[in-house]
Amino acid sequence: MNTNWASFGYSRVTALLPQIELGKPLQNADLLIQLFSRESKNGASVIFTPELSLTGYTCEDLFHSETLLQDSEKGLAKIVQASAQFPGLWVVGAPLRLQDGRLFNGAFAIAQGKVLGFSPKVFLPNMGEFYERRWFVSGRTLHEMIHHPVLGDFFASSQQIFSDGPIKVGIEICQDLWAPQAPSTGLTLQGANLIVNLSASNELVGKPRFRKKLVEVQSQKTHCAYFYASSGMAESSKDTVFSGHSFAFELGKLVAESEPFNQSSDAFTVDFDFERILNSRTKDICFLEAVEYKGAQAILRPSFTPNSSELFELKRKIEPYPFLDEIPDYEEVLQIQSHGLLRRALSAQAKTLIVGVSGGLDSTCALYVAHRTKLLSGGKLKVIGVTLPGPGTSEKTLNLARALLEEAHVDLTVEVSINEAVKQHLKDLGKAQSDRSVVYENAQARERTQILFDLANEHQGMVVGTGDLSELALGWCTFNADHMSHYTVNSGIPKTVVKGLVGYWSEIAASRVLKAVLEKIVELPISPELLPPGASGEIAQETESLIGSYDLHDFFLYGFLSGGYSKEKILALAHLAFQNDRELRDEVERAHEIFFKRFFSQQFKRTTLPPGPKVHSVSLSPRSDFRLPDELK
Repeated sequence: MNTNWASFGYSRVTALLPQIELGKPLQNADLLIQLFSRESKNGASVIFTPELSLTGYTCEDLFHSETLLQDSEKGLAKIVQASAQFPGLWVVGAPLRLQDGRLFNGAFAIAQGKVLGFSPKVFLPNMGEFYERRWFVSGRTLHEMIHHPVLGDFFASSQQIFSDGPIKVGIEICQDLWAPQAPSTGLTLQGANLIVNLSASNELVGKPRFRKKLVEVQSQKTHCAYFYASSGMAESSKDTVFSGHSFAFELGKLVAESEPFNQSSDAFTVDFDFERILNSRTKDICFLEAVEYKGAQAILRPSFTPNSSELFELKRKIEPYPFLDEIPDYEEVLQIQSHGLLRRALSAQAKTLIVGVSGGLDSTCALYVAHRTKLLSGGKLKVIGVTLPGPGTSEKTLNLARALLEEAHVDLTVEVSINEAVKQHLKDLGKAQSDRSVVYENAQARERTQILFDLANEHQGMVVGTGDLSELALGWCTFNADHMSHYTVNSGIPKTVVKGLVGYWSEIAASRVLKAVLEKIVELPISPELLPPGASGEIAQETESLIGSYDLHDFFLYGFLSGGYSKEKILALAHLAFQNDRELRDEVERAHEIFFKRFFSQQFKRTTLPPGPKVHSVSLSPRSDFRLPDELK
């Protein structure tokens, strides 16, 4: 599939990681020109270097040398001249000395043969191994037009956004991010959607984790792309060591990271999704209110011509299982589910948790959550496991359900056959016993729900719902049957996560028999079992053969809810995400069509959804996250 990713809101940004020579700006300028030119030809719209990369960060008292400062100006002039041949924005870390003697550490924004502006470093570290105030002054109050004899006229201010097309670039210099009030916060509230951080951050034990956490949080709370690039091993090792550790976050998610101390690469490229960033800002009223409260402080927005190259190769990994990628630990998911159920049960003064167990994934997961909730209750709750074999139930799943309930040590097991009740119900409706219509299927689901609620009445209990987020998205449930419960513990997690949770239970199971039962449940094909088994007892209905793989549906669901992506963009991303999975990649088109047709037409089931805990960053609850008209098609 030959996709131009630029048409879906992606733009290319590159961090240069040059092996510079300390104190030799003219030589470094030649190297940077080569790298800038190459990456511009590769489609990058924004290219930037680490901090003071033209001279080297660790030049120390050489910053008081006329030779270094004058050669730096000459090197910048060469870069400016070379930029005239290329589109896009080039950002170079270099010093700027004014006629009054003030020397600033900062970044020159260069485009199409001119300096667009200079962004100075605001917070100068002067503690520990850092003593920048020996040479530089803070750019906090710098906000003026510069008439430079070598570089021409340009504005100097930390409050500048360089803008054109979908990209609005703010510049931050190393320590500025570490300050309590980072300049990037103000820049993003004024419209910057990309922050490039030119850094020279030395390596200490634990420091890489901390600076990544800083960028993660800043990119998330300011809804931006944040690209951090640090000086490499070419810097001095006299008292500090530099690794070139660079990384990129988008909306709080790590999208790319360079390997520290890697000397084999001189550039690091990421394609950011600026369409998604805009969608994220639009949905966050707190961010939008902060934009309003920011005030009327003027920020210059010098423009540049973006690179119009088509992007046929996306420079970022597309995660095929985005819901699983959100989960650091299955225990975290179980804590949310079980504590939600506990609070609900105690509030309702329930004494029991009623779980209908079919031998499938969803009910197994719900049973596990009920079991964990019972432990949390300190003896206040008991668990009743119910098997409800009917016309569509296979011996294999029924035996698995029985074995599961035995090994899970529920407080009470109840088995009620619905065969005769379904026959009578169909007879009352005037249906032939050979009828296999949707009435036949749904009658079984509703009979089971009726029994579960009756048992809840009998045992002063709550019916624990088993349906998951994926089934809600597709409407793959019987209205007022498995669709209904007192509390639905799986409604916040998709099928891929349900499967992962059951697998997790299997991994930590104390009993080898329980472990074996759970492994068999994970291996079973997903089925509602509402049609009679085959002649050999095999399952007659396999859900994924009817509607497509849940792996794909969960991918579509996440893209639509989290990113607000168009159908076309989701389809293109799915082809890319599953390109190495032969079975799934051939199914993408069909599953994509089924997903969107069912997603909109089945909203009426979600509108009457019982309560359940939100687990992921997105949900389909009609009371909190997601509201749609029921009449959409």
